[in-house]
Amino acid sequence: MFAIPFLDLPPLTGAAGTVRLPGSKSISNRVLLLAGLSAGTTTVRGLLDSDDTAVMLEALRTLGCTIERDGDATRVGGLAARLEVREAKLFLGNAGTAMRPLAATLAVLAARQGGRFELSGVARMHERPIGDLVDALRPLGCDVGYLGTPGYPPLAIAGQAGASPPRRRSACAATSRASS
Repeated sequence: MFAIPFLDLPPLTGAAGTVRLPGSKSISNRVLLLAGLSAGTTTVRGLLDSDDTAVMLEALRTLGCTIERDGDATRVGGLAARLEVREAKLFLGNAGTAMRPLAATLAVLAARQGGRFELSGVARMHERPIGDLVDALRPLGCDVGYLGTPGYPPLAIAGQAGASPPRRRSACAATSRASS
């Protein structure tokens, strides 16, 4: 593929536009998470109707986002990357497309703003490895622990307000899932 030893991503200062989504639970959940992190209201059309998308929508509601559905349109009231809810237990079923991005996002936000979160799922989810992601988050100042078997969900995420994680470079050789 590409022979890039690392990828530096500068902070994004803004984005606007229209994107037509294909029927993908992975893309749908990434778009929903970005909408939840954004300031203001984002209208998303063409979300895949799946269990993965349903648990992401419920997780965003639990975290304080407003969700309105009207036919093909889903409006997400974003949190502007500020945690409204500082403590929550999120049940994510078997949705790896929700578990990984939410774990990373909540770990970084909790490390900066404070918070305590538990992410769990069905028994099969607890058999899916997540250790590479947890290992990448810990050097950023994120307190991520295992509530069961080390290397697998369920996860406990905690943080004290005021921490500023250092910038890190990470080789993303294992899989695209570990880096996304």
